[in-house]
Amino acid sequence: MAVAQAQQALPNDPHPPRPPDKLHALIAAHDRALILEGGLDYNANSLLNEMPVGLWRGAYLDRELRGRSRDAMRVRNSAGYLIDARVTYIGPALERWRPEVSIAHHDHMGVRFPADLFNLTFFGNAGYAERRADLGPAAFTRVRFQTIGVGARHVHQSHYARIDLVMGQSHDAADIRWADLFTGADGRVLRANVNGDYLRSDTVNSAIGTLNGLGLSFSGRWQVPIARDMRGTMIEFEAQDFGFCSWGRSSQRLTRDTTLIFEGLTVDNILELDQALLNEQSILDTLGIRFSASPYTTWLPFRLSARLRGMISERWKGSITLDQRNLPGYVPQVAFAAEHAVGTRTDAGLTFSMGGFGGLRLGASASHVINERWLLAASTPHLTAFFTQRTRGAGIAFQMAYVF
Repeated sequence: MAVAQAQQALPNDPHPPRPPDKLHALIAAHDRALILEGGLDYNANSLLNEMPVGLWRGAYLDRELRGRSRDAMRVRNSAGYLIDARVTYIGPALERWRPEVSIAHHDHMGVRFPADLFNLTFFGNAGYAERRADLGPAAFTRVRFQTIGVGARHVHQSHYARIDLVMGQSHDAADIRWADLFTGADGRVLRANVNGDYLRSDTVNSAIGTLNGLGLSFSGRWQVPIARDMRGTMIEFEAQDFGFCSWGRSSQRLTRDTTLIFEGLTVDNILELDQALLNEQSILDTLGIRFSASPYTTWLPFRLSARLRGMISERWKGSITLDQRNLPGYVPQVAFAAEHAVGTRTDAGLTFSMGGFGGLRLGASASHVINERWLLAASTPHLTAFFTQRTRGAGIAFQMAYVF
């Protein structure tokens, strides 16, 4: 974001704090604001982008393409995406605070898995003859929900607090504490051990607008000044969607801790196959894959972060952010950002991040103020993704604000 210009002092406050960026400065100078923002961020530490892109398109994944991601597998593999969209209205100031109303949509997914699980899924078990494939530990979570919230935002500083009503759309989660598969030499003997849980919300309807769960969440940010000089060095602590969602009575649960053994089929009379062929129901009974209906409560995929920011010079400012999300496969992510003021209306910056679902990424951002009433901003966490699919991670975010 941009280097903001200081606002005129309010009564009884001869030295108000400098707004942290152009958006805050723009809002502070007007009575009301309407903000539209959204973004998509996908990241992985081993899967090349060509794999998820091919799966999304429904394209044929040839062996060479699958092999490139297989060769990049690690002991710990992770992937995930974040899709968010939000509309926020900010009202006139009441002393030092302004009311706000916000509506948002969220679609978050995270997964961690061992290399053998990828190999077995995309290459089969022929390569595991007379040996064991370790398919766990592994975990997967995908949750879609919408929020409607009310809160307050500080006039000059970046403080804000909001309470949201959570409307759960759909939820799927698997926690595989251990799983393995042994394949006999001729493929006629399969032995599997499974220990894990699987939860899912009502599967009858999971379209946008469907209410399969209810909950509450809190979002807020508070800044602590380190030095009250012109550089305005601050530490900001923030929580996003810190809360829970209770999924309804039609939700389903499956818990398994068992050993499964397959030693082939025996057919007494090839002309009487009715009792020999397996149908879906008999397979489900044999494997014990029967869900039980019961409600359950889960934490939301919240984000906790801390950011150190300050002015580097009159036209440069920088920040260091450390964050963690409540999603499988996500590890603490650290991001370094530097932004340069190009004139009084435009800013451009670069970001360097590591961690999260993936590894090292280089991103960019830009913002511009139009006619003192509009602010347009765009950013990407991974520039390389625009030039090749043989990289890991991609994303884009936008923000549009109108003040009046």
